[in-house]
Amino acid sequence: MARPYMNKIARRQMLLDTASGIVDEYGWNTLSMISLAEHGGVSRQLVYQNFDSINTLTEQTASYMFEELYTEIQDVLRKHSDDIVVAITKAQHVLFSFPEGRVQALWALLADNTSHNTPFSAVSRRYRKLISDLYTPIISRTMNIDTQHAGQVAWLLMMSFWGGQQLIHDKTISKTKSLELIQWYIERLVAGCKASEA
Repeated sequence: MARPYMNKIARRQMLLDTASGIVDEYGWNTLSMISLAEHGGVSRQLVYQNFDSINTLTEQTASYMFEELYTEIQDVLRKHSDDIVVAITKAQHVLFSFPEGRVQALWALLADNTSHNTPFSAVSRRYRKLISDLYTPIISRTMNIDTQHAGQVAWLLMMSFWGGQQLIHDKTISKTKSLELIQWYIERLVAGCKASEA
């Protein structure tokens, strides 16, 4: 049976959906031009027409996977910009709403610490900065610290988020307990900043 016609945009969307599914289920190391062609039921030639190299495929798949998480967290922080505890707790809910494979794949991307010369590590650094920059304004304002310091605190908080997710993955704690711990942690951090100002 012939495949239904897809325009260029729909075809690229289908390929990125497929690539994301491969990464979700098997991890980044399994994503290749060949695996994408096989899972997508298309020719390698078609894959190469859309992605000129594995580096391009990896970067665009990472962007595609990251965009939804980024947009949802951005919306949460905008809606709750007056209360850092609520904002960060709700942002953690966003993370929990994603399938576990996607969360693990995004964590692998953000936590990458391989050579600074690889395309994957360049993508990793870019997304770490984007995530930190999302949280920097509310942290700077709430904790009354400069932007640079707030950006560093933001990344430390993100590590706590992902650490909580890993504990859930390892079945050490529940999602509810992880959320309680994050909230407790943020409340103590904010209280400590206020106490040091007094």
